[in-house]
Amino acid sequence: MSVPPVSRLASIAVKVADLLASLVRTAFDGRIAKYRPEEHYMRGPGPKWREKHLFDVTTRGA
Repeated sequence: MSVPPVSRLASIAVKVADLLASLVRTAFDGRIAKYRPEEHYMRGPGPKWREKHLFDVTTRGA
């Protein structure tokens, strides 16, 4: 009993599609930008802010 050529061709096409999908998934896995809040977390004012506002804080009390 032999497998019809159409079934064999369909089987090969499915295997090729699976391989291509796997390759694309692997290639783009780390390249798609994902939102990670810990990378955008700000801990507070930095030295530039303090440098700019230090004069304002010292003159308010006087």
